[in-house]
Amino acid sequence: MKKTLACLPILAAACLLFTSCKKEYYKDGGLANPVYNGTIYDYLTEKTMYFDSVKHVIDLAGMKDMFTNDTITFFAFTDDAIKAAMNEVNAHRFAAQEDSVTMDDIGPEVWKQFISMYILRGKRMAGSFPRVARENIRAFPGINYVMLSGYILNIGLEYTNYRGVEAIGPRILYLTDVTFDPTDFRNNSNIRVASSDIQPHNGVVHALNYLHTLGFRGGEFRRVALDYLRTKE
Repeated sequence: MKKTLACLPILAAACLLFTSCKKEYYKDGGLANPVYNGTIYDYLTEKTMYFDSVKHVIDLAGMKDMFTNDTITFFAFTDDAIKAAMNEVNAHRFAAQEDSVTMDDIGPEVWKQFISMYILRGKRMAGSFPRVARENIRAFPGINYVMLSGYILNIGLEYTNYRGVEAIGPRILYLTDVTFDPTDFRNNSNIRVASSDIQPHNGVVHALNYLHTLGFRGGEFRRVALDYLRTKE
């Protein structure tokens, strides 16, 4: 009997640890009701603090219908990524003594190209992605996915540690620009999902961390946007 009673605190602690991990799986941004009563487009429209500019460039790209009616998985970059991208374009134009431009001055095809890098067809919850480990990529390689634009991203779940116990902590979804350096996975830029499994009627939204370079590679959006602007001036 004494032996059984002595084990109870250990069992209770184990149960608490298990419950804690299960509650917060895939939720780096905190617990929330994942079901949204509306479309992906409605969700982005409502969350103006994070996605006001994102919704606007979706409109500019002529992609509202896709975000309203098609079943898709959207890895949603935030307004901060667009602001940084536009600042980079205008810094280059300022240095060249050219007028600044706005989002509306960038062609629909440019916005569509970059937005489509973050879309997968179908509904893909975080738990459907395989494990990825940057330091042990041979054992846990994630999977390379062809995005809507044709761009290839590696997507996988990183199993974090918890109180010194390996791989039992929250699982964090990562996107990696795997084609930048195919020889060493660790050299490729990546971005983590800050809040996953948001479920509007027509798919899933995985919201990315706000510290993200649009298009993954520094200067890529600037290059494409400036090329477009030159054709119009």
